[in-house]
Amino acid sequence: MVRFKTFAAAALVLVAGAGLARAADLPPAPALPPAEASPSAFSGWYLRGDLGAGFETAPELGLASGAIFSAVPLPPLSPFAVSSFPSTTLSPSGAIDGGLGYAFNPWLRMDATLEYRFSGELRSTYAIDDPAPVGAIGPFRSADRLRGGASSIVALVNIYVDLGDFWGVTPFVGAGAGVAENALSGVSDEGVAIAGSGASVPVGGFFSNASRTNFAWALTAGLDFDLAPNLKIEASYRYLDLGPMAVGGLHCLPGAPTCIGGAGVAAASRNALASNDLRIGLIWLIGDPPPAPQPVVARD
Repeated sequence: MVRFKTFAAAALVLVAGAGLARAADLPPAPALPPAEASPSAFSGWYLRGDLGAGFETAPELGLASGAIFSAVPLPPLSPFAVSSFPSTTLSPSGAIDGGLGYAFNPWLRMDATLEYRFSGELRSTYAIDDPAPVGAIGPFRSADRLRGGASSIVALVNIYVDLGDFWGVTPFVGAGAGVAENALSGVSDEGVAIAGSGASVPVGGFFSNASRTNFAWALTAGLDFDLAPNLKIEASYRYLDLGPMAVGGLHCLPGAPTCIGGAGVAAASRNALASNDLRIGLIWLIGDPPPAPQPVVARD
C-alpha cells in the first residue's frame, strides 16, 4: 500500500510538470488592434450648403463730398445749406451659400464659401434745409423718401474648432475673413419742397445703382448633429461685418423743378453694414467614413 501511494504521488508530479511545460510553449496572446475613430468624426474633404436669415443693422447714410449741390433746388442753395438722412431702416433678408472644406483632424476644419444675400428693403428720409437760398425770399426746405433694395455677394474663408462629440452632437466655434460686394439698386426718391412762404412742390427722381467691395469678417458658433455616417446637419449663429455701402448719383424725373441730374456716388454709409445671421445647413463628407473598430474574436 505504501509503495502504491508513493507511485501515485510521483505520477501526479510528472503530470503537473508536463502541463506547465506545455503552457510555457504556447504563443503569447494576440494584441488587440488600437481603437479607430468613430464613423461620425470628420475626415478629409467635405461639401457644405447653408440657408440663413439675416437681421442687418441700418446703415447711417451721409452725402459724398459736395453731393448736396448735385440736387440743386431753384433758386440755388447757399453755402449754409445742410442735409441729412434722419431715419434709415433695412428689412431682414435671406441668404444661401455653398462651399468646399477640409477637416485636418477630428477638432480642426476649414472651408471656403460663396454666399448670395437676397435683397432687403432699404428705406430712408433725405432732408435739405437752407436758411437763405441765393435769390430767394425765405428759407428752402425739402423732405424726400428713399426706397431701394440692398443685396450682397460674400466670399469667406472660415476656420472652425470642434469642441468634442457628445452623443452625436458637436458644438463648435469659428471665424472667417474675406470680401463682400454690397449693392444698392432701384433707389427711388419722392418728396416735397417748400421755398419761402410758397406752396409745396412735388420733387423726385431716382438714384443710379451702385456697389462697393469691402473687407468682410465673421464670428460663428453652433452645433453639428449626425444624420448618417457621412452626413451632418448644422445649426449656427453668425455675426457678419460686410463693410460700408454706397448710393449712386441722383437723376431727376422729367419736369422736376428742384434738382439736376448727378453722377457718381451721391451718398455712402458711415458705418459698416453688419448682420446677425441664423443659419441651417448640411455637411457631406466626401468618400467613405473611417471604418468602425472590428469586434474582438475569442480563440477556442
